[in-house]
Amino acid sequence: MDIRSTYLRFLVKDVEHNLERFDQATGRFMTGDGWAVTNQDIVYPLALLYTTPAPDNPYYGDERILQYALRGADAWRDFQYPDGRVEFVKVDGSRWGPTYMPWSMYHWLETYALLRDRLDPTRRARWEEGLSLAYTGIADELENPHVHNIPTWKGMALYRAGQIFDRPDWRERGRCMVRMAAEEQTSAGYWREHHGPTTLYNLVYVHAIGLYHIFSGDESVLPCLKRATEFHIHYTYPDGRVVETIDGRVKYHDHVSDLAHASFALFPEGRRYVRLLVENMLRDRHQKPGPTISYVIRSGSIRIANARYGLSPRLASAYVHYCDGPEAPIPQDNDKYVIYDRGLALTRRRDGWFYCLSETVTPPVETRWGQDRQNFVSVWNERSGLIIGGGNSKDQPIWSTFTVGKEPTYLPGAAALQPGDDADVLSLTYGNHTCTLTMHIVGRERLEIAMSGPADNAARGRLLLRLSPNNSLRTASGTELPTDMSGWSVDDRQTGGWVIHRGWRISMPHNSTLTWPVYPFNPYAADGAAPIEEAVAILSIPLGASPTVTTIEITS
Repeated sequence: MDIRSTYLRFLVKDVEHNLERFDQATGRFMTGDGWAVTNQDIVYPLALLYTTPAPDNPYYGDERILQYALRGADAWRDFQYPDGRVEFVKVDGSRWGPTYMPWSMYHWLETYALLRDRLDPTRRARWEEGLSLAYTGIADELENPHVHNIPTWKGMALYRAGQIFDRPDWRERGRCMVRMAAEEQTSAGYWREHHGPTTLYNLVYVHAIGLYHIFSGDESVLPCLKRATEFHIHYTYPDGRVVETIDGRVKYHDHVSDLAHASFALFPEGRRYVRLLVENMLRDRHQKPGPTISYVIRSGSIRIANARYGLSPRLASAYVHYCDGPEAPIPQDNDKYVIYDRGLALTRRRDGWFYCLSETVTPPVETRWGQDRQNFVSVWNERSGLIIGGGNSKDQPIWSTFTVGKEPTYLPGAAALQPGDDADVLSLTYGNHTCTLTMHIVGRERLEIAMSGPADNAARGRLLLRLSPNNSLRTASGTELPTDMSGWSVDDRQTGGWVIHRGWRISMPHNSTLTWPVYPFNPYAADGAAPIEEAVAILSIPLGASPTVTTIEITS
């Protein structure tokens, strides 16, 4: 498989589908009746296809595609305030204030670089004025920078703008920002946000710093990119999904990330890692063609059909900047491995199972963006995908692996992992109490989770079950439980002691309950409402000093 030509095929296959979203009156690419500034980011891959001669690219020189790219970028300029900022609007209609939207401004910049010699004088002047306003504002923001994923991206983009517009001052300010970010990376290969790692937003840093290196040739950032590549290899499920268990911001996303591929490809093991990601992207397209994406759930929804890895500006960057070369083995090449990053997490793969136990304990944060690090386990299987996990929430004790007391303590003060040959033990301390969770892979068909707490029976253990919406559960008692938005709560007596779903069966210990759907807090929606794809069924188990065992069995 040729990686770059695969990227190109991804882009080509989803052009026509995305053009159906175009609104002729405004030049905007819509999401149903809604629109977000970042919807326009697809003009970069459109411009790339228009300017790229390749046997598999039928859109090279296609004037129709050029017009979509031009009108789409015009919409950014039309939407700018006099200072070059844009209103941060989302498809649900919420407004989050004026901003130099970092992703869109960069993708507009690359669109301009590809098309500037094809722009008529009036349009070229308008685009140059809009981009100059935006990057002047970004340069001012970076005069007193702080390390975060957005300023890091802006630093990369400012450096690139300095190249395109011959502004040495922009290049220098962008370089300073990116180097500052590289210096603040932890030795484990991640950047702290809200006291700990965020596997998804870490990819934003890696994507930006990798592009900066490609643009500048600055080798001083290569060590941080190497560490980050190792970090992401460690925290990727065997099917290419990002491990969410240690993420303090973002929930599990059931797709392979298209961020930072060109950055990973700077290293032999990174190129092998990218191949793993792209192989799973291809598998997703073959197995799950044309899924829908939900934008607003509970109080109504906006749903559009969308291909899973389509007209992505991040894949456009990967196509342009991917570095071919030899590959080196990665852990995912093996059927059996264990990685223990002390103080961070443990991942183990064996007999078709993969699990992550988090050792990351942090204090709560006040802002909406930092979630409570309260859920410490995820379980994946090669035949069923993610079974237990999904991420963290905020101010919701029910989302926690353990709670202790009637007014529950749900954020531990300390964690300790004990890796073993046959089982791994996670201990979490809640005030004067300790709760433990033991993971034991029995064989290809069976995994056991043992949980215990204080002797006074004041603790509960909880496992977050990933259910497929509109794919019902079957119980031992012969009933079916729907996984739509209607909701239900059952106990072990009602189910007969187990439930089965998507090829796996989980036992329900004595006096346990199972509740669906339980929504997390969603910081990206103004009202905090999460889509049903982020909801889980929570298995709640009363605990005592003796371990209570829950078993997962693979049935198909």
